Amino acid sequence: MAERQSFYFFDIDENVLHLPTKVHLLNTMTGEEKTMTQAEFDGIRGYLGMAGEWEDWAAPPERAFREFADGKDRNGEEYLLRDIRRGLADGGWKGPSWDIFKYAVLRHRPVAIITARQHSAEIIREGIKLLKDAGQIPEEPDYVAIFGVSNPEVKTALGAHLTTAGLKRAAIRACVETGLEKFGRDLPHSFGMSDDDPKNVDLITSAMLECKLDYPDKRFFVISTNRRRHVKLEVLSPHKEESKLRAAEEDYYG
Repeated sequence: MAERQSFYFFDIDENVLHLPTKVHLLNTMTGEEKTMTQAEFDGIRGYLGMAGEWEDWAAPPERAFREFADGKDRNGEEYLLRDIRRGLADGGWKGPSWDIFKYAVLRHRPVAIITARQHSAEIIREGIKLLKDAGQIPEEPDYVAIFGVSNPEVKTALGAHLTTAGLKRAAIRACVETGLEKFGRDLPHSFGMSDDDPKNVDLITSAMLECKLDYPDKRFFVISTNRRRHVKLEVLSPHKEESKLRAAEEDYYG
């Protein structure tokens, strides 16, 4: 007999995992390449091509983000698998949502991975399996779906015209539909996604609100895991001038 489920959706980078994946910038005048971490890139990306220190630098997508896609380095290691192994060896790899992810696995909650990376679902699944093999989780998650939304095949399926934000929203919606189809549309399921980035929290909230409007009998949550405090927000259907969110500083785990 089908039962009510609590679904957990996760981004990977700086959320479940901190990974040492590098971004590769190109100097358009000299052809020089400069590598940096994701955090370093996020700090300067708005200055690329502008007068000043970064005016001659660019981030051509296929070149700059090649380590965020399926592919192997000069040693023949798959980028994502290499970086997870390095993280496990060096420490500091647990992101702010790691405990929630581990809880979802332990409790056999249906899990979806939704990331801006370009990796195929197979490589992402292999990467998570490395965490299991290392004893960090007892088994692999019960997957609803895996979306690397910048993957060309995934983009075609979700909407090639969409931005990365739009692709993530479409992936969230697809995961909700898959979950309902698999576990029953008539049951009072709940769906939640965690992220520590305020911009992503806004995107997730928008996607969850769209789902709430279509499925008012279901519950939809956004779990914000920023450094100041962890807050679980429930997305509500709009009613007059009331807020669309109810902040509930409660136990995440449902």
